[in-house]
This record gives sequence, structure tokens and C-alpha cells, in this order.
Amino acid sequence: MNELGRFEALRFHGLGEPVDVLQVDCLEAAPLAEEDVRIEVAAFALNRADWLYTMGWHYSVPELPSRIGSECAGTIVAVGAAVDHSLIGKKVCTVPFDNCTYGVQGGLADVPVDFIAPWPTELSAEEAAATWMQYLTAYFALITIADIGTSDFLFVPAASSSAGLAAIQLAKLRGATVIAGTRSPSKVDPLRAAGADHIVLTTETADLAETLRRLSDGSGVRVVFDPIGGDFMQQYDAALGQNARIILFGLLSGEQTQLNLVPLVRANAVIYPYSMFNHVTDAKALTSAIIFIEEAVKHGLRPVIDRVFEWPEVLDAYRRQDSQAQIGKIIVSMEHGK
Repeated sequence: MNELGRFEALRFHGLGEPVDVLQVDCLEAAPLAEEDVRIEVAAFALNRADWLYTMGWHYSVPELPSRIGSECAGTIVAVGAAVDHSLIGKKVCTVPFDNCTYGVQGGLADVPVDFIAPWPTELSAEEAAATWMQYLTAYFALITIADIGTSDFLFVPAASSSAGLAAIQLAKLRGATVIAGTRSPSKVDPLRAAGADHIVLTTETADLAETLRRLSDGSGVRVVFDPIGGDFMQQYDAALGQNARIILFGLLSGEQTQLNLVPLVRANAVIYPYSMFNHVTDAKALTSAIIFIEEAVKHGLRPVIDRVFEWPEVLDAYRRQDSQAQIGKIIVSMEHGK
């Protein structure tokens, strides 16, 4: 593919559900900004954040018409005037960041050079595209903020998401004990395969806090990686251990988060409204995270991939995401059929 020319990409021209508003547009590649690189995309990943973005509910507010997506793997085919030209031909991945003017779901993706990461040689294009969002999300939450370790119990609700699975994997690398939560019995075995020590069916558990305290040997859970919000915290706050850290990074409940102060005070708990976007702009912190994840990949860390779709099936990929039946990342390959 030439560095300039026409290419296909997903865009939306109005707000709404992804399957209702996303369309494949044929675009003309524009001149690169000075500090950007252009990537020929080999594969990209979907994320729950994409749904929030098309609805206008995301951390980043779209400017219509808008491209979409922040996770891809591919090859640099052009660089801006301020970028080292030796990067051309290098296989890289993108680091998701707060933006409303970039998008990677299509044949070409322009991104700032500060937000590229290595494509580990151990990984396929699909695995590489699935790596950086989920592992950086888990890394900054569990390691930078919570400093999770061998004596800790971690509770991960909605654990079959890519971020939940990454949290399980990284927590186990640090020696913690992981309690995974899910509403679906069909997801128990995959969560166990990902490394969870205990699995709780949250819709079938009458007293979640009591169950968590029992599974944590009475000491309580010190770290919670919570994507749900709403009143869900009140179901587990009585099981918090001393100096608990609650990392609240999602709003799956669709409701305002409600706090019950008494158990939070008893546990000396701290609640972190969390986004990885607030960490990747720190170049030193991002470099440390990338080194940690690269080393883990060398020793066998692999993202869980739910399913790989081809580019003509991209809207089917979004329908799969809407089903909420997936376990791990949904990937779209741009290379199949070449």
C-alpha cells in the first residue's frame, strides 16, 4: 500500500449504537503532521470504549464525522517531518490515548509517534493488536496504583472482559490471589484457564461480601478492579481488607456510582476513578510499563482472543461485541484474503 492514496476506514457521521452508525468510507490519505507516523494496519482490536465513543459518552468526545479505534498492529509506511525516518518499515502497535482526531480501524492509521509501542516478535498481528490497551490498563491500575503483591487478594468483577482477563494475568505474575466474578456459568472455565484462583457467579450469590471474605481467608480483598459502578460497590464493600484500593474504571451498570461510607472508612479504603489515559502521557511511566509487559510476553504472557473477523465482516465484529458473549478481545484482520 502506498503511503498516500485512497483507503477504506470505519467512520460514523452521527451518534448512536456502533452497528447503527458505523460505515466503511473510502478516504484520501492526508499529509502527515510533523510528529505523526502512518501505519499500514495488519489487525485492529475492538474495545468496549468504542461503544461509549459512538454514543458520545466516552472520555474523548468525537468530532463528526469521526474515525474510531485505538488498538492496532501494523507497519510504519511514512513519518512526519519531525520523526526519525529510520522508523519506516518498523512493525509497531499503537498505545491508546485520549484523542478525538485519530482512529485506527481501517487500512491506514496516523498516530503521534509518542504513542507507538513495539510489536513483540513473539506475537502474531492479531495478538499484538490485542496487547497494549488491556495490559496497560491492568498495569497502571494494579501495579502503579495498588502495588499488588503476594499477600493480596484481588476481586475482578465482570472478569471475562479483556481488561479483566489482563488483570487476572498480571496479578498472578505478582503473586496475588485472584477472585473473578462473572454472571455467566459458561465463562467459569475460561476464567479458571486465565489463572483465577476462585470464581464467583455474582447473580447466584446471595451475599457477595460474605463470599469474598470467606475466599480471602477472612482478611478481605485489598484490591478491587471494578468496571461496573452504580450500586454494585455496596455489594462487596463489607469484604474490603485494610487499606483497600478500589479502582473504578467503568460504568457497565449505566448508573451513578453510590458509596456507603461506613465500610469504606473501616477499611481505610481509597477509591480511584481510573483511566489509563491519565497515565500514558507520562513518558517515563509508559516506558516502564512497556518494558514490564514486553518481558512478560517473552516469558509466555498472551492475550486471550475471543474471535478474529476479516475486514468485510467488521460490523459483524461489533455485533459480537454487543452480544456480550465474548471472552477476551475481538479482532479484525486486515491481512486475510490478501
